[in-house]
Amino acid sequence: MKKTLIMTGIAVVLLIAVIAAALNAVFTVARVQVDFVRYSEAGLEDSRALQKKLDEKFVGRSTTFLDLEEVTSAVEEFPCFKVEYAQKDYPRTVVLGITERKELLSFRRENGLFAVLDEEGVWLYDKENNLNRLGGENILLDGFGITAEEQGKIASGDYFDCVLSFMKVFVKRYENPRANVVSFSLMKPDNALAGEYFLRLRMQEGVTVDLYSPTHLAEEKAAAVVMEYDSLSDAERLYGYFDVVDSVDGGFTVSKHRDTPPVGA
Repeated sequence: MKKTLIMTGIAVVLLIAVIAAALNAVFTVARVQVDFVRYSEAGLEDSRALQKKLDEKFVGRSTTFLDLEEVTSAVEEFPCFKVEYAQKDYPRTVVLGITERKELLSFRRENGLFAVLDEEGVWLYDKENNLNRLGGENILLDGFGITAEEQGKIASGDYFDCVLSFMKVFVKRYENPRANVVSFSLMKPDNALAGEYFLRLRMQEGVTVDLYSPTHLAEEKAAAVVMEYDSLSDAERLYGYFDVVDSVDGGFTVSKHRDTPPVGA
């Protein structure tokens, strides 16, 4: 009887092992399918390198026990990309949706390198120049005391949230905001009693925009600036400046001036 039980136990163990081996053979990653959205030639090269890395790391692994967070973490080693979705397509495929982040903003570090940020303010990498992957230059930020130390994370700085609020509106309105905006600067008013700093935008054609009290109704002010700017003729965009100033009723006014803006302190 004892011998029979032992033999039965061994048979059960062998059966489980056979089933496990069969399942492992069926539920093994044979393909990492990546649906890329790319905008630049550099993004194309990066996508090839990323696809190779994903294949080397995950093909042959168990589909069942594979942790998708491990897969998305591997993508984070390529800061120019962000994962839109990650899922398992049983039995043998892992599917990813990955988009190339668009370079948009930059600031100069103390070592002379340019830290490049995307539309959401995420730090991508440092470069020796301010050239964008798609050509032209990134919008240069000055005076915000920006800190960007962790790739793939949103940078921080004085009034930086206001910059991102403004760019959110510009990105929505213009296909390529870099064609409109040259730089953002954080400025101190000439009159010390004025208190709060203001943002100065320099536009490509020549107009300057001074945005006072930028923490108040930031997106609304940005939308008003876009509307006023769009209403200008080509000739009117070559000179003068806007100022966006809070009014006593809790709103704000946008005024166009023909001369040059105050220099600031």
